[in-house]
Amino acid sequence: MKYAKIVLLIAVAGCFFIAPVPDGLPIIAWRLFGVFAALILGLILQPYPEPTLLMITVTLASLFVLPIQEILVGYTDPMLWLTLVAMMIGIGLKKSGLTRRLGLLLISRFGKTSLRIGYILSCIDLLLATSTPASPARTGGLVYPLAEGVIDAGSSGNQTSRQKTGAYFTLLAYMTSMLTGGLFMTGMGPNLINVKLAQDVLGISVSWPLWTLAALPGFIGFLLTPYLVYKFCPPDAASMTAVRAGAGRELSNMGRINTSELTAAGVFLIILILWSTSTISRIDNTLVAFIGVSLMLVLGVLEWNDLAENKEMWSLLIWFGAILGFSSALTKLGFFNWFAGIIRLLLPSAGAGEYTVLLLVAVLAVLPHYFFVSYTGYVVAFSPLIFSFVAATDVPRYPAFFLLAYLMIISCTLTHYGNALGPLLMEKGYNDKRTWWGVGTLITVMHVVLYLTVGIMYWKLIGLWY
Repeated sequence: MKYAKIVLLIAVAGCFFIAPVPDGLPIIAWRLFGVFAALILGLILQPYPEPTLLMITVTLASLFVLPIQEILVGYTDPMLWLTLVAMMIGIGLKKSGLTRRLGLLLISRFGKTSLRIGYILSCIDLLLATSTPASPARTGGLVYPLAEGVIDAGSSGNQTSRQKTGAYFTLLAYMTSMLTGGLFMTGMGPNLINVKLAQDVLGISVSWPLWTLAALPGFIGFLLTPYLVYKFCPPDAASMTAVRAGAGRELSNMGRINTSELTAAGVFLIILILWSTSTISRIDNTLVAFIGVSLMLVLGVLEWNDLAENKEMWSLLIWFGAILGFSSALTKLGFFNWFAGIIRLLLPSAGAGEYTVLLLVAVLAVLPHYFFVSYTGYVVAFSPLIFSFVAATDVPRYPAFFLLAYLMIISCTLTHYGNALGPLLMEKGYNDKRTWWGVGTLITVMHVVLYLTVGIMYWKLIGLWY
């Protein structure tokens, strides 16, 4: 079975070396996309673990398509390092004991069920999304360490229980983060790119309050998501009565908060403030993460061996850096611009009704995301195309804009690599890809339906149908 998968991947890539190169596209870009398409299929079929698959693919691409330095550029991507350093922050918070204390506190005070704690953690992410525009920072560095505390406290040393509980909270953390990132203009950095394009191409102005006001269907989806994830990826125990009592006793046994926990909490607060005020201070989110980890190392919350021994972090570095490199090389070679041009030629810009155009906008906002490992890259490559398409029609501008802006973010849930947070959480080892992709597809389809039904009626009601 393993070798059959390998043969299939080689055949997929090989087709692009044999098939004629389309007009307007360099032969290197065509062949590299063939390797990239085989890689994406490999991530689904998984004949090898992801780091192994990426190492092999990088080697083959460098032998037969383009120089290796063109792919290794992915290892210099700031988003990769933000993701890695956010993991380091989580390691420090966990080592200090702070996340376990907070996890025990959440369970003992509010943890009647895992579902209830899921809603609490989701609401924390929702609050942070108002001011923290990077999901690896917000969820990976701030919210998920709290979830890990709950996972540790709730599993009671039982590996099976830990696996199922970890799978629920990890998958929920990712899905929630993508949803909250779309509910506020400041929830994701690329949201501002879409706002600027809306002004330049469509001639409309979108403010922070208007963005959130128009997102009512998204808030409905947000409220449904913890329950849906709970049903399709259930934790070990629906009722946590016994666990809750045990957590209370363990919290009492821990005694008063110690110096290491206080120090970690102080660093955590500094990071939160700097991330929340980054639009004012202009301090890069990745630099903030480095500041946080440096403080933890200097103050003794972390030691270098704590980081060096973390296999999942370095595994993430290998495979996600490589996949970012492929995406960067394809962008540089003009593949995505060519692809956008092909789609533009296929779109019916004249004679299409309003609802047909909005349906096409929804499809364009979602389906191409399977080929992108960077939400920013997705927005940069496809938003201008879709805005240009909308501008050539008579469809109401505001509904088209919000449909595009919200669904582009939500479509990050389709895969575990659609946003930098996904690889960070997948490397925790709790989730399988089949469940992740299945739940992500469900969440995406649900929001497409919500925005095309409730959204359209709601936007008409509040006077945005123009």
